[in-house]
Amino acid sequence: MFQLARAGLIAVFILLAPLVAEAQSADEARFDIFNPSAGDHGRQQIDYSVWSDMLSDIVLNVGLSDRRSARGDPIFTGTRIYTGNDSRYRYENNRIILHLFEDFHTDAISAYRAELEELPDQLNFSALHPNEQLAYWLNLYTATIVEQVALNYPRHELDRMNAHGTNERLYEANILTVMGEPLSLNDIQFNIVYRFWDDPLVIYGFFNGSVGSPRIRRDAYEGETVWRQLESNGREFVNALRGVDSTPNRLDISEHYRVARPYFFHDWENQVRAHLLSLANDDVAELVERDMPLRANVNEWGLADMTNGSSRCGGAISQTTTTADGTQRDASFCSNLPDNARILLNFVIERRLRQMRNGLSGDVFIRDLPDRSEQIVINLDEDEEEDTEAAEDTAN
Repeated sequence: MFQLARAGLIAVFILLAPLVAEAQSADEARFDIFNPSAGDHGRQQIDYSVWSDMLSDIVLNVGLSDRRSARGDPIFTGTRIYTGNDSRYRYENNRIILHLFEDFHTDAISAYRAELEELPDQLNFSALHPNEQLAYWLNLYTATIVEQVALNYPRHELDRMNAHGTNERLYEANILTVMGEPLSLNDIQFNIVYRFWDDPLVIYGFFNGSVGSPRIRRDAYEGETVWRQLESNGREFVNALRGVDSTPNRLDISEHYRVARPYFFHDWENQVRAHLLSLANDDVAELVERDMPLRANVNEWGLADMTNGSSRCGGAISQTTTTADGTQRDASFCSNLPDNARILLNFVIERRLRQMRNGLSGDVFIRDLPDRSEQIVINLDEDEEEDTEAAEDTAN
């Protein structure tokens, strides 16, 4: 009976296999409209200056890692309760200052994300240069992540977080629609960018909201600079502990490389080591070149904010304060910097001072300025364009 049942299951599997393959092919085919190799590429550019301005206001630049592991939990006066991130990587990666957000901040980000989402319907998207298209996807992904963590704040368990207003996981929910196609964050990363751009540098364009991911920049991705921006992100990530760590007998690297393996590292050991070496400084290169086993197991899913979702401003456990008129206010509005944020800032300042003494002051870029007269610029800030036109009419 077991043999007959097994034979029947095999027969059913053989019959179903073509249907499964056909369904997978059909699902993949719906992303073909986003293939950047299709169409004649023009010289249009998208102006992301509005997004750059937003990012510069809401992102703290933590700076380069000094590869010193964060150890132990800080102890606050008056309590031993610690609500911050206790990971060894907790002082790495740029941070979003979510504890200072008010509704209008989130509303502005949501409005901008919606503009980005609708943009491909307003122009010949496939005619954009592949670099312009890549910058678009990275900016849309980042804006959506920032919007989602702001809407869910102070929740900070990103690996268990649902997309706002849904019962689906944050990265899997179809919360976007571009050119009529419902898309998830995973679709943008894997089914569009990883599929159509055959360069592992794109890994570093996907800040997923966590401390352990590639950094969030304080400027938007631009078509003319996107590869330099990605390389800069890559160097920061590879030379940080959350990118490449080690034990005496093993090289530990970020799990982001394991996730990207099917796309960029088919010859796993050789290709991933060569990629790391292309971005590593001397100290990290020495680790990568050692003859020891490699494991892609480094992860840190803590939220890349200033406080790990905590708004406590002092040692007291209470989250409310009493104002002069006797009313109660949430402690998140107190004038003092929350303890977790203060500790992080102090660490960053001390680290920067050490690096400045050693002659390390950050990234330097040399850029060729394009001839703007030859470029068609698409500015997403329609209000600004209308104000400019109105000013010109008044002047005339």
